[in-house]
Amino acid sequence: MKYLYVLFLSILMSSALAQNSLSTQSRVSLVTIAPGTELYSYFGHTLIRVYDPATGLDRAYSYGTFDFQTENFYWKFLKGTLPYSLSYNSMSDVLNYYSQYENRTLREQVLALNDTQRNQIFQALEKNYLPENRYYQYKFFYDNCATRIRDIFEQAAPGAYPWDKMTRLEGLSYRDWMNRYLPATAWVTFGMNMALGLPSDVTTNASQSCYLPDNLEIATAQAGLNNQKLVEPSLTLFEAQPILVEGFDPLGPLPVLLTLSFVLVFLSMRFSHKRGLLYGLDIALFLIYGLFGILIFFLATATDHEVMSYNVSCLILWPVHFPLVFWFAKNPSGGFWLKYVRLALIVGLIASIISGYLFYGLFIIALPILIRLFFLSRFYSK
Repeated sequence: MKYLYVLFLSILMSSALAQNSLSTQSRVSLVTIAPGTELYSYFGHTLIRVYDPATGLDRAYSYGTFDFQTENFYWKFLKGTLPYSLSYNSMSDVLNYYSQYENRTLREQVLALNDTQRNQIFQALEKNYLPENRYYQYKFFYDNCATRIRDIFEQAAPGAYPWDKMTRLEGLSYRDWMNRYLPATAWVTFGMNMALGLPSDVTTNASQSCYLPDNLEIATAQAGLNNQKLVEPSLTLFEAQPILVEGFDPLGPLPVLLTLSFVLVFLSMRFSHKRGLLYGLDIALFLIYGLFGILIFFLATATDHEVMSYNVSCLILWPVHFPLVFWFAKNPSGGFWLKYVRLALIVGLIASIISGYLFYGLFIIALPILIRLFFLSRFYSK
């Protein structure tokens, strides 16, 4: 009976392995989805398609799936602890969703892999999909939908990606690559750049730049095995319809912040510092900047978003402006407050110049508060 039991288990295991193996007719592809118009889709998306006509299998595996129903969703998202997972859908559903509902171009690259390599990728995906394996801590630059697929391909086809020869994908920082996909003068662009710390300004190599789906597509097109291209020419599964690009936004950050700066200069020169208009403006201005400073300081020091650490923006948006404004805007007399506003002005100006090399918009954001600090220091010194 013991030998029969062992034989029975062996048959079951062999059957399970056979069911999880791809036929010689199978294909494994990289599917790149073009950027969309919503924030979550600005950077595009990437999938692995596994197609096997012999078994009717046609799945699109996607890393970076999350559930809005997760307990304490927004707090976990803010803290950087929101669990992401691997999921899959039928390729027909994926194609229908992105073509009909999001109007985003889909391109496919079929990988020239042998049976063993295709099965290795498929087995890795199936193993990752197990309940105990599918969840992971998402990292936008380091561990996302594109980097996970890059790693799977490299494991299945070692040496296929000649990273040192892909000069097109070198020379830019994580932040620089990101900004290529963001609207130049949108509030979201300014906000994201303010939230990022110095780790985002590390210059990437070709492999690291493949945190972006488009770059992984470019790298895969240049990859090769045994003196042959890794992929065939890209196939366009769906071509998006042209979208009308919006023109100048009068409520964008540049016009709003520049207008505010001019107004502050005019009012500062026209009116003396009294418990009136300027006092109220200072309360509102430093309160807003202080609250944003507290948020950025929290992101830099109390979350798992390591790319937000060592943030120069904290030196522009002083977190302590929020509570202290009620005193230094009200009590101009005394050497302490004069020293405070002068220190804030000098540090803010230096930080703005430094951050200007990282992202020009940060100086524009600092301009209104630098103007008021300058006039406050002049007023207090009299």
